[in-house]
Amino acid sequence: MENQKRFVLGHGICHGAWSWYKVKTLLEAAGHCVSAIDLSASGINTTRVEEIQTLKDYSKPLLDIMDSFPSDKKTILVAHSLGGVPAALAADIFPCKTAAIVFLTSAMPDTKNPPAYVIEKLLASIPQEEFLDTVFGCYGAPDCPLETSLLGPTRFLTKKCYQLSPVEKVKKAMENQKRFVLGHGICHGAWSWYKVKTLLEAAGHCVSAIDLSASGINTTRVEEIQTLKDYSKPLLDIMDSFPSDKKTILVAHSLGGVPAALAADIFPCKTAAIVFLTSAMPDTKNPPAYVIEKTAAIVFLTSAMPDTKNPPAYVIEKLLASIPQEEFLDTVFGCYGAPDCPLETSLLGPRFLTKKCYQLSPVEDLELAKMLVRVNPLVTNNLAGTRSFSEEGYGSIPRIYIICEEDNIIPKEYQHWIISNFPPKEVIKIKDADHMPMNSKPQELCARLLKIAHTYA
Repeated sequence: MENQKRFVLGHGICHGAWSWYKVKTLLEAAGHCVSAIDLSASGINTTRVEEIQTLKDYSKPLLDIMDSFPSDKKTILVAHSLGGVPAALAADIFPCKTAAIVFLTSAMPDTKNPPAYVIEKLLASIPQEEFLDTVFGCYGAPDCPLETSLLGPTRFLTKKCYQLSPVEKVKKAMENQKRFVLGHGICHGAWSWYKVKTLLEAAGHCVSAIDLSASGINTTRVEEIQTLKDYSKPLLDIMDSFPSDKKTILVAHSLGGVPAALAADIFPCKTAAIVFLTSAMPDTKNPPAYVIEKTAAIVFLTSAMPDTKNPPAYVIEKLLASIPQEEFLDTVFGCYGAPDCPLETSLLGPRFLTKKCYQLSPVEDLELAKMLVRVNPLVTNNLAGTRSFSEEGYGSIPRIYIICEEDNIIPKEYQHWIISNFPPKEVIKIKDADHMPMNSKPQELCARLLKIAHTYA
């Protein structure tokens, strides 16, 4: 388009590029060039907050993208909330590349006072009790402390930020309340469950969507993950924290099936059932990665359902070996660790997400995924080991397998093989669902999960 404009969208405190997913989609649909950025230690940016010592450190991703733009076309900077100060810094450094700054209900610095002046004036005027469940902290040198905040999820976000935003209803108390833990697939995070989590909570249930290590907003770096337990630690920690008087329904998507099987193997007395959602399912004879490394076509996102005969990675290794290289499109593979025992990684590319994962999902959910996917470890034997899951642990838990009939990643032949390899208690089909049924068919998936909970929990 001749009249195409360039926008850079900046987020507010404790948020990330993800907060712009609806507007970014609309601006791009209108033909414009749009970048939504994560500031340092925000969204999926892997910088740790303790590494941020200056405003330039915090603003680095914004400064980097402005620096990368050619000078022949100016950019419209859009700054939300406390993101106004980084935007002002970017405009101060790159005035020749900045057409305008839009301050969206935002702190707008002046040119007489220090950059933080407007923010400090604001904070000083707010009674402490107005911050509700927001948590403040500090780090750095005692004589020059740097302050942090985390907006409280239960009260501050609900009452102060999102009170008119779509939320799909507050939980209602229910005597028959069930507990769900939702696990994501490779390169994804808890964010992928936002629709189904809302629906389950609106039905009165207790729902936790977790980020596995180096996923979503978890701050672990992929190089720190040396074992399946390292990768699964957030899931194992939350299962460990639950009391034993109420069992949990584990829902595993894509390669999240192997961490879910591990959790059930360690905590069988706390697990009511495991739902493998278009997933590779380990058995109890082979290594956990077996089905993914040696058979069909799913490494990415179709929950690996382990058995109790094989090592945890058995299902994954079966899968990887069977996928033609060209099917991975722009997915990027890498490795780290010792040369004699390398650990593999993958990052799903935007074309792969579009054609293989989200082809029936709303475009804004695809856009959200493009912004939030992260490099993740592949669950291979080098990561998961060769010891299979146990019959008395994982093997004792009822398993339900959900097939998504329009999944472009996992072939029907593989789904039938994985089900016959380690038959579950029940097989359910969802029509017209792509690989991401939590986006393409959230209401139907929620209804299926509620029925499963009623039956097994």
